[in-house]
Amino acid sequence: MRNFIAKVDENSYMDRRLESLFIDSRLRETSISSSERARNNDARDAFESDLGRALFSSAARRLHDKTQVIPLTSDDNIHSRLTHSMEVMNIGASLAKDICLNKEFRERYAIDNVYDAYEPMRAILQTVCLVHDIGNPPFGHFGELAISEYFKKFFKSHPDVLGGYTHWSNDFTQYDGNAQGFRVITKLQFIDDLFGLNLTRSCLASYLKYPNTGTADKHNPCISMHKHGVFCADRAYLDKVMNGCDKSGEAYRRHPFVFLVEAADSICYLSMDMEDAYNKRWFNLATLYREWQEFSVHPTAEAAELFSTLENGDTGGSSGRKGFIKFRVNVIKYLVALAVRNYLANFESILEGNYNKELIFDDEGVVAAFLQKFCIAHIYRQKEIQSVELTGWSVINGLLDIYTKLLLSSEPVYMRHGEAMISLSVLRANKMDYLVQEGRIEWSPEERCYVNLSDNTRIEDVDALCDALPIEQLPHYYRLRIIVDFVSSMTDKFAVSHYQKLSGQRI
Repeated sequence: MRNFIAKVDENSYMDRRLESLFIDSRLRETSISSSERARNNDARDAFESDLGRALFSSAARRLHDKTQVIPLTSDDNIHSRLTHSMEVMNIGASLAKDICLNKEFRERYAIDNVYDAYEPMRAILQTVCLVHDIGNPPFGHFGELAISEYFKKFFKSHPDVLGGYTHWSNDFTQYDGNAQGFRVITKLQFIDDLFGLNLTRSCLASYLKYPNTGTADKHNPCISMHKHGVFCADRAYLDKVMNGCDKSGEAYRRHPFVFLVEAADSICYLSMDMEDAYNKRWFNLATLYREWQEFSVHPTAEAAELFSTLENGDTGGSSGRKGFIKFRVNVIKYLVALAVRNYLANFESILEGNYNKELIFDDEGVVAAFLQKFCIAHIYRQKEIQSVELTGWSVINGLLDIYTKLLLSSEPVYMRHGEAMISLSVLRANKMDYLVQEGRIEWSPEERCYVNLSDNTRIEDVDALCDALPIEQLPHYYRLRIIVDFVSSMTDKFAVSHYQKLSGQRI
């Protein structure tokens, strides 16, 4: 990322292109200086502080009851989004260490001390790995689809509802958990300002898997355009985070660490989703081995060796489980080594924005491609999953239907009822967002508070300002934004319970 510029001195401890990936400035500059940290016996740097901010956030806690692959399960052994994210954190740290320990990499980029690069890289990757799914709605990717499809139909029957914001309709019809996550960590973790967790620029840039506000195009040769990765309402923060970075068409170039977060995520879901499914006896080792043989006619020697342990299939009992665990461990080792190898081999192209592949799918051994195909056939299409996903579809559609009727009603009494049910932090964050976007207020770095632009007076009580703004004064875009922010923040079980109450199925 050639133009991701950092302030470096003449005695840089590593190649400036590498050092420029570690930017510790924030959307709102923190009031805590390094000297104050030292006085308080706080040895953390800005990137380690980011990890703490993410770990202690309410949005991270809600991941414990969000679907990874099997919704609404009562089986404590099955992964949630939180346990998945913890595993992704571990793989992210491993990737950072393997890369920074590579002698050729250290020599090429003038890294005198391996920990000068490893420590900030590890902290950044662990933070982003923890929050990479923080914007996912209830019921996972099927929940994303439910929201998108609801609004495609909604806007067809209400073509003028967005008024002057019609050009922002992709925020709803191409709803994406990545874009919602960027909104969560930059705005919706709301206390008294619109900066969310206020993470460093490097963490935010490393989170941005699809750094664009354009129309999703999964066939675009530029990987950054495959999804509508940032909502139009959050464009200003995207531009500020990526300030100085080159663009490729409508999208900014990915920060190089994005590729590592993406790899860590894929390694975990491909291996651990299979472990959940194996424990539920949805497939056996003989089936796995047979389909591998049919899929890969001429595998590489390394890939063939990986699957060779499965040739005898299950032997029953604990030995069968042991056989699968051994296979899963070896899969992770294989894919981690592949990701590191590809990252190091293509690092210059990654820096220049010319590498448009996913690290673990860039593989002659086709291991990740096979595992993905196997998961689709034997896990994601299971009746148990699909039936509960349809429940989730009904729940999300029902919630959106109820809240759009309430908040877009012409009757104030209905709006008041709808508003009363929605999280105060979501309401206040969106009201603040509207006031900032409309140019009524702005953040003053000098005053360290918001000021009214009409008379340049300080705003002493942000909550009072937001609560005094009637929801009917918000354009419909922001009312719909409130609804989606609220619904997407729900855990699976809360979404079901909340829908049942609002629809009269329970009191």
